[in-house]
Amino acid sequence: MIYTVKIEQTYSYPKRMKYCAQTDTFIEKDCISLSYSRNVHQPYGWIKESGTPPCAHLDVIVMTDKKYKLGDEDTIKIIGVFRRNDGDHKLVGVLKDRDITDFSQLTDSEKEDMHRLYPREDVGEGWFGHEIAEEIIKTFFQNKRRKTIIMVQHTQSQHHINNMIGAWGDWELTKFGREQAYEIGKWLLNENCDKGFSMYVSDLKRAFQTSQEINRTLNITPVVAEVIREVNAGAGNGKSREWYHSNKKPENEYYDSDYKPFDDAESDNDLWNRLYPFYQDIISNNQEKILIISHGTTLSFLQSMLIGDSFYALAKRRFIGLSGSVSKLTLETNGKVMINYLNQRI
Repeated sequence: MIYTVKIEQTYSYPKRMKYCAQTDTFIEKDCISLSYSRNVHQPYGWIKESGTPPCAHLDVIVMTDKKYKLGDEDTIKIIGVFRRNDGDHKLVGVLKDRDITDFSQLTDSEKEDMHRLYPREDVGEGWFGHEIAEEIIKTFFQNKRRKTIIMVQHTQSQHHINNMIGAWGDWELTKFGREQAYEIGKWLLNENCDKGFSMYVSDLKRAFQTSQEINRTLNITPVVAEVIREVNAGAGNGKSREWYHSNKKPENEYYDSDYKPFDDAESDNDLWNRLYPFYQDIISNNQEKILIISHGTTLSFLQSMLIGDSFYALAKRRFIGLSGSVSKLTLETNGKVMINYLNQRI
């Protein structure tokens, strides 16, 4: 069982560290970490393939004296587990090249460390080898849901043909845009979107009207969500492109995630933080088939989140779609993300 561990706690940090998924950073809590208080030097983290805190995930202790920084990643194999009655099991891993396969093969000193970390064992609890660890991992992934997520960028809007800024400007679809959306709805029948899909749609007119035309064939009751609006351009909302570019703040030569074209606008950082709770909800809820109808920048950020990019990856890459483009991603139970197609025009 080979996995990727992301390090969340090391002995170098006496305080308990908490992972902030929205920014891919760690913050210090008020309490002392259990490892530090019990003089256990092995690093601690979670298996990336299992999920990301605070969503469901598998914790793991790595039996190594290798020095890590918070957020470092490494490849490990699972050899055991501390099984807990509350379900908050702690897997035990070693670096993949270490020549052992079971908890029983750890050194006496390493076993002492683990028993010092969790000295109390209620009935049914305790340290077990790789067979019990495999059962726990198998059960965890069986309980995860395979998810199909289809995203539609709203179709042609009035602002596309009038040389205006979209953003939070509440533009309606053009006649062609309505026809586009209707055709997308018919095409989505090929994806069986009329069977068991939940639909989330931005509250701005151009997205909601796209959903209306799509629903002429799918007939899904939409959940209207302001949180998946397009990025807010502040004073530039709904203005002409000429006015926008003449009045916006100058951009830096380098990428600045906090750049705002106007004081009351959203930066990339702001948009990411607005969308992240929505992302966490859709990957952790019980819905297995999800259709999202939104806007270009918003969907670009959601796509980055879904494939596992951190916020800082935006400086290197992001996805660009055109009006009426459709994307499909499949989130497998083993943590793998399949990009079936991305920003495809129908």
